[in-house]
Amino acid sequence: MGIQFTSKKVGELLKEGNLRIPSYQRPYKWNRKHIRNLFYDLRDAMEKKEYQVGSVILHDNNGYLDIVDGQQRLISISLFLHSLEELKDYEGANQLLGAEFGEISCYHASENYNEWKNLTQLVGANQAKDICKFLLENCSISCIIMPEERLAEAFQLFDSQNNRGKSLEPHDLLKAYHLRQQDSDDEKIVEKWEQFVEDDDLSLKDLFDMHLFRMRRWSRGETGLTNKRYGSYLRFTEDFIDDFKGVDLSQNFPYLELYRHIENFPMSITMPIIDGSEFFKYIESVHQTIKDHIDVLNKQLGISNDTKRTENSSDYPEGMSKIYNSSKGRYIKCHNLFLNICLLFAERFGKEELSKEIVETLFIWAYYPRVKSRAIYDATVGNYAAGGKFRQREVQKLFQILAHAVTPNDFMIKIDRELFENYTVEQIIAEEREKW
Repeated sequence: MGIQFTSKKVGELLKEGNLRIPSYQRPYKWNRKHIRNLFYDLRDAMEKKEYQVGSVILHDNNGYLDIVDGQQRLISISLFLHSLEELKDYEGANQLLGAEFGEISCYHASENYNEWKNLTQLVGANQAKDICKFLLENCSISCIIMPEERLAEAFQLFDSQNNRGKSLEPHDLLKAYHLRQQDSDDEKIVEKWEQFVEDDDLSLKDLFDMHLFRMRRWSRGETGLTNKRYGSYLRFTEDFIDDFKGVDLSQNFPYLELYRHIENFPMSITMPIIDGSEFFKYIESVHQTIKDHIDVLNKQLGISNDTKRTENSSDYPEGMSKIYNSSKGRYIKCHNLFLNICLLFAERFGKEELSKEIVETLFIWAYYPRVKSRAIYDATVGNYAAGGKFRQREVQKLFQILAHAVTPNDFMIKIDRELFENYTVEQIIAEEREKW
């Protein structure tokens, strides 16, 4: 079946008994201002015979119509009906309001229900009911219905036309996939996932894009680069979501035997991804691990986590801390290299093994491309970290070496300092002193 394009009256759509909010959707976040805008827009439009109230993208999913785009507006309209006690004949609206909401959604739904009540009191019940009748019977909504096998295209369409807020990210597809794999829409899992999405210190987008995607690719000796017409880019996109789809533990592969027999097996950043609930445990574990190790590294380098300023309590050269803590664009890519290799080392051997000698060595390795290049591009970083090339010269795939090292000393022995010209921290500081 192909894509369907149709126009429905709002009331007709809200009578659809198979309307559903899928588990990958973000929380309901419209606020009182959005409700007032919608209310007064409708009141102003009542002079017209018909009025268009936007569009929705629906995904035909095994008999349900999952809302890909438009849930904020449809829930808000359903709350309007609820406030006027007009829900009785609108099964779809009942379906939306009967969904399992998390704390964030419940808060906004309660606030907006009260706002509809306030507006009704302000203009009088009769006028409010007239506005509601106009909305249901005279207002149209454009519906794009995507067939079951074309969910990814539904997200792409949403991204291309939605400029009212943040577009859906590849990790939203992963959430939907793993919820389906465990055959459950666990409210606590979804709620915790949304907390990670909005974490100010390490958002879910950054966790995947700046850390997990790169670490896992680079540890396998893969650059993670996507070629484009002019150059390459290093980014976690939906083209790479298979990296995190993983494997079902019920499959009889010998390498999964360990995971089948350990009830609470230890999580690691580069471990095989296990489908379903174990994926969400993995994300929770590595999210905390990365935050903890960043704090440890900051403390070692004399960076105050509260103020993000450099303090004088570090055993490291002051210039090293200034380069590491600089917000200048020239250092961002090398900072990410340094951070990720340190994080993986700390996770593999323990943060107590992250000695001054090792941190300084990894700093030199990570910032060497900065002092040797006029500009650092995504391709520079990907090829230096995992491609084995820098300025047409061979370099070590240090992430891959770390992944196979059996002790910290084994790792240090394998680092060939001649490949970054036996540079010292002091040399890097001297060359960058006027630039940080």
